[in-house]
Amino acid sequence: MPTLKQRFGEWLIPRLPVNAWTFRAIRLELNAGAVRMLGRLHPGWIRARRALAQRKGLLVNIGCGPFGREGWVNLDLYPAEGLTLRTDCRRDLPLGDGSCRGIHVEHYVEHLEPTRERGRFLAECRRCLEEGGVLRVVVPDMRKYIEAYLAPGWDLLNTIGCGGERPQSTFGTKIEALNHVLVQDGEHYGGFDEEYLRAVLETAGFRDVRQVAWREGAFPGGCIDRDQHQPYSLYMEARR
Repeated sequence: MPTLKQRFGEWLIPRLPVNAWTFRAIRLELNAGAVRMLGRLHPGWIRARRALAQRKGLLVNIGCGPFGREGWVNLDLYPAEGLTLRTDCRRDLPLGDGSCRGIHVEHYVEHLEPTRERGRFLAECRRCLEEGGVLRVVVPDMRKYIEAYLAPGWDLLNTIGCGGERPQSTFGTKIEALNHVLVQDGEHYGGFDEEYLRAVLETAGFRDVRQVAWREGAFPGGCIDRDQHQPYSLYMEARR
């Protein structure tokens, strides 16, 4: 059942002088601006950022949402249970140079604008990783979706799903389902396959880039991939 906030949004957004995609972009930037300002001006936030920047040997979960892990540094723009610190990770990471054994990034990179945000984010991840540290990136696998689109009927697309939805009962055509994955109501900046994600990571200076399977790989302490993303995700690891 929709929350009061969701019902208010459903009433408000159609009445605004901008379309829904523009409204969501403005709301994101307002939230991000507020978080950056608090990080610079609020004494408690300043102390927390300084303390975090002094720590070493970290495991970091970026864009964690409500899936923060005990014993990890959990970063997200929005408040959630288990969060270590609210951060606009598109701009910088509140971590010291070479301070991380591993950085886990699940279903976040596709939300980064590719000409500025994505390169800056990956440069920050590389800065924060110790030598030989592992970056694990999880994104929707567009190869799986294209194969499902080309296959007869809806069976394959229904099997992998679209973020927990049953595509056949949600979309009128299969191309609508692909568009949903690619753009996510304006929140995604296109899709990735293994070749493209490898090229992005290598261009950012990472080495030993390789595709791995769900909850398999060399991530220190073991992988924390989420169950719900397994059917439709691409898993890649790279080292600093």
